[in-house]
Amino acid sequence: MPDHAPLENRYQVPEVVAPFVGEINDIDGHEALSIGAWVDEFGSVLAPLRDACVKINAHHRGKEVTGDPSDVAPTIDDAPINAHNVWHLKDAEAPGSTDMDRRLDVLDFVGVRRQLMFPGGGPVFAHALLSKSDDPAIFPSITGDRRRIATEMIDACNQWSVRLAQRQDRIRPAAILIGDTPDEVYDRLHALIKGGIRQVMIAPDTPPGGVSPANPVLDRVWALAADADCAIVAHIAVSEAFPKTLVWRDAPAFKGWMLGAEFSLDPWTLSNIHLAVQNYLMTMVMGGVFERHPRLRFGSAEFTGHWIGPLADNMDRWAVNTPFVASRGDLGLKLKPSEYVRRNVRVASFDFEPVGQYIDHFGLEEVYCFASDFPHHEGGKDPMGKFAKSLEGKSSELLRKFFVTNGSWLLPD
Repeated sequence: MPDHAPLENRYQVPEVVAPFVGEINDIDGHEALSIGAWVDEFGSVLAPLRDACVKINAHHRGKEVTGDPSDVAPTIDDAPINAHNVWHLKDAEAPGSTDMDRRLDVLDFVGVRRQLMFPGGGPVFAHALLSKSDDPAIFPSITGDRRRIATEMIDACNQWSVRLAQRQDRIRPAAILIGDTPDEVYDRLHALIKGGIRQVMIAPDTPPGGVSPANPVLDRVWALAADADCAIVAHIAVSEAFPKTLVWRDAPAFKGWMLGAEFSLDPWTLSNIHLAVQNYLMTMVMGGVFERHPRLRFGSAEFTGHWIGPLADNMDRWAVNTPFVASRGDLGLKLKPSEYVRRNVRVASFDFEPVGQYIDHFGLEEVYCFASDFPHHEGGKDPMGKFAKSLEGKSSELLRKFFVTNGSWLLPD
């Protein structure tokens, strides 16, 4: 992948963001390969998933699938890179959505130095198949050993990420970290890091390797990630394994809503999307993971950002009142829980959230980061402008933290 010089005709960022152009870190982007490109990019192992998704799309659009689903054509990434297209065109239609050479041009255009790039539809649905392999209603056309098939698909998608990571360093692809046992999680993480991966995406609704993330048996996993400066990042997905049952969502008010590429868009789901990552992070903090691994990097994207302040405040309260003085065990924490959050954790909010108010109420100005969600619809059409507005009146130092410094914890040199 060739070096890309900054474009002369840059996007006009908000005035308060202008001092950071060329330094901005974006901790939530995505590849947006169309269904028709999955086999070419990831390999033939994705063919059953491609065909299943083509049938599902046709069904939801009220159309009959005629001919071979494999005839679906990849979307050509040729939209001009300009102020309208970058933020208004979405998914595979956006410039730089599928062609990573053009993605670098897009980053130059909007003044972003690095972008943490999460998986798109192919890897996300492969992970959904893994999570829901025992439910025959999910991708019913995929039969046989569905768990093995899903694992092979994820491995193929991860290898695409490895190849991209080896070609350049500005787009940082997050590979999906899975494993049925702690040893398997370790082995997979070791292989990904050896391949050049600097960020791995975990499923916060699933105990890693079947154990608590605070279980010392996982310490060598966290130590491996910390020593390699490999960030552990959580991102919204369609696995939906955190609640034991989804009967809570089975009510008329939650029916008929659109199913997004990553999660259901009904009000119940949207109001609860943060609970899994909140639980995962709380377990790590209170379980001493960041005490034992002070350089471990943890990030959260697209789970909203409203929860991190109250969580830190709540953990601080219980750390000194657990449950009563006479029966308190030894938490083994040398810092307040909120201090581990400030040191080790970074969180991306949606652009419609009042990040400035969060900071006013709870502090944690070291935690919140800029994220565009490019090129997904949830990222909005003016993420830089809306975040700048939510931080109106804040100091240049705080703005630098939000747009540059905080995100560099997850995107280190």
